[in-house]
Amino acid sequence: MTAIDKYTRLEALGQWRENPDQPPREVVVSFGNATLVLADLDENPLCHWAMAATSLLSLSGTKAVYTPDTEGFETLEIDDSEMVEAIAKVSRAAATIDHKKPWFRWFLFAFLVATFAAMFYMAPSVLRGQAVRMTGPESARKLGTDMLATLNTDICREPRSDVARELFQSRVFPDGRTLLVIVRNRPPASVFPGGVVVISSSTLQSMQSPTELAALTTALAAKSEATLTQLFNASSPRELFGYITSGKLSGERLAKAAQSITDEPQTGEAVAFFSADQPLLRDQDWVALQGICLE
Repeated sequence: MTAIDKYTRLEALGQWRENPDQPPREVVVSFGNATLVLADLDENPLCHWAMAATSLLSLSGTKAVYTPDTEGFETLEIDDSEMVEAIAKVSRAAATIDHKKPWFRWFLFAFLVATFAAMFYMAPSVLRGQAVRMTGPESARKLGTDMLATLNTDICREPRSDVARELFQSRVFPDGRTLLVIVRNRPPASVFPGGVVVISSSTLQSMQSPTELAALTTALAAKSEATLTQLFNASSPRELFGYITSGKLSGERLAKAAQSITDEPQTGEAVAFFSADQPLLRDQDWVALQGICLE
């Protein structure tokens, strides 16, 4: 006797859905000759499923969902343990009720816990690395200027002095990656992400030459990348994730980072600066630059 012969008298009720857009229909499921026969409650045949092509979509307890096609559009739900076992033995729907041993479940649970724990501890460093990688020069400059703006600084501006400042900036930093900002009544010097170098007016007025200013600003500009790292290190995983997805950090985070920078000495050691054959600025331009914050 074959397996199919053994189950030829086996029948069960099922919920048949011809396609996902139609409501389920109650049917009688029985074994045919190498097929599953689906009939209505009046025993009128509706369709035949080839046993060899029937596959299991899901199994929960004694409830199983089958399909005769690879897309899973047509489905049949059966809640009958004997029928489910029978179909498993004579079709390729070979998955039966779960008999996983308890030790396997505990091993799987421990593995998942360890995986999530590792992800939790690794996430901040991964997020920081991604934040640094996605921050180009323009984005870093925007972060730097936004941080400076949170300090409510009095930025010194005067038409003739601004021309001298831009001339100085173009000669000392021809790559355009450094922005020199002169402010009133702030700590002597600071640097923010994106090459935003901030010099107080009193520091500028105490200098003897443009070369001295160039040495200081060059030393500060070299620390700009470190301030970007400092900003991301102080950010929480939630803030980093928000920055990665939106390109923005909260004003509160920027303000805290900016205050932290200005609270620390940023001048460092001035590096040697070798000017070109011509002076960095003419005397009258240097005087105009030093007078940028004078009333």
